[in-house]
Amino acid sequence: METAIVSIVCIALIVVGGMTMSQSFLSSVDTTAAGLEHIGVRDEAIMKTNILPLDASLISGNVLEVALRNTGQTKLSDFAKWDVIVQYYDGSSNYIVKWLPYTSGALGDNQWRVKGIYLNWQAPTAEAFEPGILNYGEEIVIQAQVNPVVGRKTTNLVVISTPNGVSISNVFYRS
Repeated sequence: METAIVSIVCIALIVVGGMTMSQSFLSSVDTTAAGLEHIGVRDEAIMKTNILPLDASLISGNVLEVALRNTGQTKLSDFAKWDVIVQYYDGSSNYIVKWLPYTSGALGDNQWRVKGIYLNWQAPTAEAFEPGILNYGEEIVIQAQVNPVVGRKTTNLVVISTPNGVSISNVFYRS
């Protein structure tokens, strides 16, 4: 009789333990599946995003203009979440790397802004469809102001990254 009670208690513990382990296993599988789904959505957005550098040039010693074309399927906006990094040499040949914050107002030192979104940036034809959003085929001109001034006779680099991680780089010169 005593062995029967011990056996029943042991079987109950095994069943409860097995149920607890299976619930934990199913919970971890569910969490992993949700994570993989999130990664798939993010990867799809990255694959549909493509920006093409058109031009990068200094319009003065410290103001840089960069023209880009959206050649991907993703509409791009939320420019405050974009990253603009400028790598350049100043007048004393110091190598400077700066991340520039976005501004929607007047351009200040070590800031960048959207000058405009165009159908053609070289003959500034303003965008007509969804103003403020960089759609497929549209071109954007970004202005960045750096301090200290870019040194003469230097080759420099600007890197621009969208919020989903797609980035481009373009070289600019100062003669």
